[in-house]
Amino acid sequence: MKSFGTLFLFAAILCAPVSASAQMPNFREMSGRPLPSPDVPPGSLSVRVAITDFSNPLAGHRVDVSVDGESRTVTTGDDGRALVSGLRVGNTVRVSTMINGVRLDSQPIPIGTTGMMVALVATDPADPAAVAPPPSDPGAAPVKGTVVLGPESRVIVELAENGLTVFYVMEVVNALATPVDIDGPLIFELPREARGTAMLPESTKQATANGPRVIVTGPFAPGVTRVEAAFELPYRGPTTQLTQVWPATLQQLTLLVEQRGALEIASPQVTARNMVDSNGQPLIFASGPAIEAGQPLVVDFSGLPHHPTWPQWTALLLALALVVWGIWGAVTAPAVRA
Repeated sequence: MKSFGTLFLFAAILCAPVSASAQMPNFREMSGRPLPSPDVPPGSLSVRVAITDFSNPLAGHRVDVSVDGESRTVTTGDDGRALVSGLRVGNTVRVSTMINGVRLDSQPIPIGTTGMMVALVATDPADPAAVAPPPSDPGAAPVKGTVVLGPESRVIVELAENGLTVFYVMEVVNALATPVDIDGPLIFELPREARGTAMLPESTKQATANGPRVIVTGPFAPGVTRVEAAFELPYRGPTTQLTQVWPATLQQLTLLVEQRGALEIASPQVTARNMVDSNGQPLIFASGPAIEAGQPLVVDFSGLPHHPTWPQWTALLLALALVVWGIWGAVTAPAVRA
């Protein structure tokens, strides 16, 4: 299985947690996490500054910008947005600002061939929602409950020799303050064609690979239990399909696919997609709304690089013809008289 460090790093930077479409997004959690944006010109970064949510933009607010260590400043307009332009592919940008005496910083933002956006959202001290939740108690007795696959979960696909290398980076979220017992393990039934399933080093020890299955035993501690697995999905021709039924609700679909040649993807679950760049490697960055537990994610791949199969069939037919010719010759040969 080939190296996956570049895609994993890029996914960790780009994949912002966005709640399911039926819920309001947690703007504070989105703060500082960059996303590609088709509405922003290439070579530019849009910075949005607000308190609590985007209905409370901060106009005329200073934003400090660092481009590969060189500092500059921009000021937000009436809509709370500021544009950082003149960026080049390969630049790494960080932005920060001070709101009510609190410094907000972005993650490192890699500049590719598409425009980027990032929000810096502060908590309003007067907002009741800003009150810290009660502390969790991992040592408490487990209670019956459910878990979800959090919004930072993602599927990453790289191309291999006549196969796809698929990575599941799943965040199993227990929103309660005590451990949760879901009445058994959480089982990911991988595609039937999956082979070479393995757990990755950062995965929880509660997760194990068993053939085309990933089994995560409970109970689940408060917060996030990280499950990272990889497998190979072989294919023969220019097309194939990835089908995955989720054992718990996936709150946000995020899909990152290495793009080569004519490769394309199609999925009824994908509602937005962009091309992004990572060190010269184009990637398809696709997203979609929540997928309920028991429902499948279906992704069709086309334009896959592959070796033609006609030489194998030609060799097989020639071998079969030789066998038939030999049998025919043995049957029709005249009998030798003593």
